[in-house]
Amino acid sequence: MKEFEVSRFANFFLIGIDHSKADVETRELFTLNEEKANHLLHEYKEGGGDGMLILSTCNRTEIYAFASCPRDLITLFCKYSGTTKAQFELYQNIQQNREAISHLFRVGSGLESKILGDFEIIGQIKKSYQFSKEQGGHNAFLDRLVNNAVQCSKRVKNETDLSTGAASVAFAAVLQLKKYLETHSSPRVLLYGMGKMGRTTCENLVNQTGIKDIKLVNRTEEKAARLAERFDLKYLDLAHLEEGLDEADIIIVATGSDQATVKAEHFKTTKPRLLLDLSMPRNIEAALYADAQFDVIDVDHLSDIAAESIRKRQAQIPLAESIIEEQITDFYLWLESRRVAPTLQALREKMNDWKDKELKSLSKKFPEMSSEQADEFAAQILNRITGQFARQLKAGGDLNSDLRTIHHIFEL
Repeated sequence: MKEFEVSRFANFFLIGIDHSKADVETRELFTLNEEKANHLLHEYKEGGGDGMLILSTCNRTEIYAFASCPRDLITLFCKYSGTTKAQFELYQNIQQNREAISHLFRVGSGLESKILGDFEIIGQIKKSYQFSKEQGGHNAFLDRLVNNAVQCSKRVKNETDLSTGAASVAFAAVLQLKKYLETHSSPRVLLYGMGKMGRTTCENLVNQTGIKDIKLVNRTEEKAARLAERFDLKYLDLAHLEEGLDEADIIIVATGSDQATVKAEHFKTTKPRLLLDLSMPRNIEAALYADAQFDVIDVDHLSDIAAESIRKRQAQIPLAESIIEEQITDFYLWLESRRVAPTLQALREKMNDWKDKELKSLSKKFPEMSSEQADEFAAQILNRITGQFARQLKAGGDLNSDLRTIHHIFEL
């Protein structure tokens, strides 16, 4: 009887690229959409492979799978992403067995995120594995591995402060808004500027604050219109900027001008306002910083908040890594038990055959003996023997050698 095998291939690999080496333009080249991933997985299975997880996000595209060597997986990756092996080699990340497992746990726990402690990725891992299951690209190993990665992520999130505080300028701005909401209900918000910072801030506004009255303004009206449609918001054309500014209680400026775009002359109504300037150089006129009506927070202040949060998160890395090591150990204990179980089952079946033969012989020699009592007595002895084998196998040592010895001695 064979030992437990997670795949006919000997090794488990991670191959991929991520934000640590590749910029966004490069990462876009290696993206695998659902159709490409489906074809890749199908060809992998046609070649005899089983058990593959394809993770493709804005910050990484990674394949976790069994193979004889990583070259086979790299060939598939490049074929379906439309890239070359030479391109891949410039940015590659290749891990094997325990290192590949550890990498998945680190990714799912936010340690490899572009923003340290960002746990959004674990939802993408679960979604990606659900896709693999639907395509028949899963096995017991990956089922348990992804489950352990999810549990690890939950533990790191609940048992550490890795995700606390604002670790980006855009999110620091949202935290300032949340403080404002503690004393001001239903504010009117104007977000001016739809560049990368403005778009990120808009998404955080919608997802994190619950504010309903948000208007968008941009020099190119089409950008504001597209973002407004995406999040079910309103937008203003640039001709109505002054009207929007005067009406708003909170103004977020993320324009890319080299001079002020929001000025004191834009405001006709007297009332307290919160102004967040996310631009560099600052795009809110200096006079507004000195006006008591305006609580103006600039990008330097928000950057300081984000930097302090990052420092606090970095201090949590050792604790997060210790949790990951515990989860990896738990996974390997399960893996070893799966390898031991078939041998113990075969051993029990062999001994049961011996027991049945001996009991038949005993019943002929001692017809007065109760067959039920004899069977119970023999079963207790077998339980002790197989239990002792199980304890010794799980205690450590050279498991492969121990299993081979048992198979040889008992002719399993």
